[in-house]
Amino acid sequence: MTTTVQGPQPGFQGSETTWAEVTIYQHGDDPIVLYTDGGAHKFNGRKPNDPSHCLLGVQTNKDINQPSGQFMLQLKPSSEAKRIFEWIVDDDWVDIVFYKHDKPFHVMRGLVDQINRGRAVGGTGATTEIYTISGRDFAKTWEQTPIWFSPYADNEIVTEGIANQVMGALTTILGNPAEVVQLFLKKFMEELGTEAGINWDPPKGMPAITEDSFLRSVVFADKKYSNEPPRRQFNPNFINPNGTLWQLAFENSDPMFVEFYADLLPKDPQYPSISQKLQAGDPIALGEAVMTVVIRDRPFPVIGDDFPAVPNERFIDYWKEVPVFELPVQQIFQSDISKGGAERFNAYFIASLLHQEQTGKDSLSIIAPLIELQDIRRHGMRRMDVQSSMAPDELDYGVLSEYQRLILRDWYALNPYLLSGTLNLGIGRPDIHIGTRITIPGQSVEFNENYYVEQVNHAWQFGRGLRTNLAVTRGWIGTDASYLEKLKDKVERFTVYRKPTIDQADQGIQLA
Repeated sequence: MTTTVQGPQPGFQGSETTWAEVTIYQHGDDPIVLYTDGGAHKFNGRKPNDPSHCLLGVQTNKDINQPSGQFMLQLKPSSEAKRIFEWIVDDDWVDIVFYKHDKPFHVMRGLVDQINRGRAVGGTGATTEIYTISGRDFAKTWEQTPIWFSPYADNEIVTEGIANQVMGALTTILGNPAEVVQLFLKKFMEELGTEAGINWDPPKGMPAITEDSFLRSVVFADKKYSNEPPRRQFNPNFINPNGTLWQLAFENSDPMFVEFYADLLPKDPQYPSISQKLQAGDPIALGEAVMTVVIRDRPFPVIGDDFPAVPNERFIDYWKEVPVFELPVQQIFQSDISKGGAERFNAYFIASLLHQEQTGKDSLSIIAPLIELQDIRRHGMRRMDVQSSMAPDELDYGVLSEYQRLILRDWYALNPYLLSGTLNLGIGRPDIHIGTRITIPGQSVEFNENYYVEQVNHAWQFGRGLRTNLAVTRGWIGTDASYLEKLKDKVERFTVYRKPTIDQADQGIQLA
């Protein structure tokens, strides 16, 4: 069961004891920093003359649409501890754990970006000094690693071996999106470390690290990527020389159909992003969470009654397997929820990678839009255009385009009726992760509000405690069954547009 406040009264937020624990790890070999003895250091001071600095505030932010999460630490320096500017350096590793009623939740592992010092002199002449340390989670390693080749490069920086072993694969088929992501995030990094000696390996002694290796400690969770319909990535025609590994992997992940993000998740050999431990809201202590890269089908519901037959099994969503956290309305301090037509779509166009020999055979079926005429009459044409670099595998181009149009229709047909916005909680919910669901109980299940979580922000402040803010989408009031019932009614109105009839022409509908 998810941890919740028991027996809340109307407007009562619940009482809890929360605190934050931050550990910084150093390699101990920086040539400039004065005090860099390596090892783990905690900010657990409470008095001005304690041997460690005092933690005043911690904030973390994870967004499913951003490469890396961010964190910010506020410190009150101790006169007896090592001076921060002479001790901490960028790319020192950081672990952040929030405690709630003595239960730990390891929410972020990352690296330092910047250290700032702020000073203010009061009316009495007293000086107040606060340090702020900001950084990003472990996905920074890929976000920071550039795609860079030069005829002047040698083994000291970027070697020819990297281009041969990694980028040489781009002359042929790369594989399906899950394979492509791992090719760029793992293989490229391995070659970079082997040939050029560059790596992001963390300091020795960090918990949940395998053989002191960053890559060997990262889990690539792709068991919920079905590759339905079967497709593969072909040679990209252009690689941005100023891009990064994460950008390259994202661009080739088929992002319209695949969720690709990084998070700190429970150990689960099969499905970390939908783990039972995550679903139960169990504590996750330091050392129990794993750096995870999730590559999975977008989990949103589909009807699928008219999906075309393909050599393998049909695309099936796993919406009911996504962890659902109960969020009593008493825990919500403030909310801003809305719906609108900004993302109303009634005409779906998909164009996949076309080879010259396929142009005549499949071009008409590929460019044919999937439309809802009644909606177009009322709201005008609202196009969703997707240009995919994917090529079919064991299919023809026409079937691939048709299949993906139908998937997008099922995912987004009810967009203007769905709710989205922000939920600011009066308590901390470190158990909630991006890529999960929440339900806000109503008077009955027909009035429950259900949302998909795309962003989670935790903020702990000394004296105030922990608070969590959520950015949510795909909100629906009612049950999953009622959602599917309305979705089925809506998708039955769509047809594949082939050629306008005389009646349509008379009405002025231009669909080509």
